[in-house]
Amino acid sequence: MVTTSDYIQIISAVIYAGALLFTIITFRRTKRLDQVALSENIFKELRSLDLELSKVPFGSQYDDTRKQWYLRIFNTLNWLSFLINEKIIMDKKIIDHLKPDIIRYYEEIFLNNIQVDERDSKFYQEFIKLYMVMKK
Repeated sequence: MVTTSDYIQIISAVIYAGALLFTIITFRRTKRLDQVALSENIFKELRSLDLELSKVPFGSQYDDTRKQWYLRIFNTLNWLSFLINEKIIMDKKIIDHLKPDIIRYYEEIFLNNIQVDERDSKFYQEFIKLYMVMKK
């Protein structure tokens, strides 16, 4: 025989299960939004650095200034690469969206503006590692 307290226990269990499911969904959504915010902030910084770099006049007398902007860009890319390599940013759609830009930065800007000895140093290892993974 089913009593009123049995109904209450069943209803309570269903409510707890629903609350747990809602918590899991909310946690996943928040985690993804955090990843979007991180990548968005980093790309805002990259766009800002690119804009500042474009303001530097051409000519050998400005090479040191230009190099400083490139180093800031590569440090930002290295930070983004660290976040992806360490699975802090791990959403596949976000990474797939960033992939062409990261490859372009490496092939068109990094290789042309960083000397070989700097590439082999430990400064940009996360960026190089991410590039190698993305090119496979």
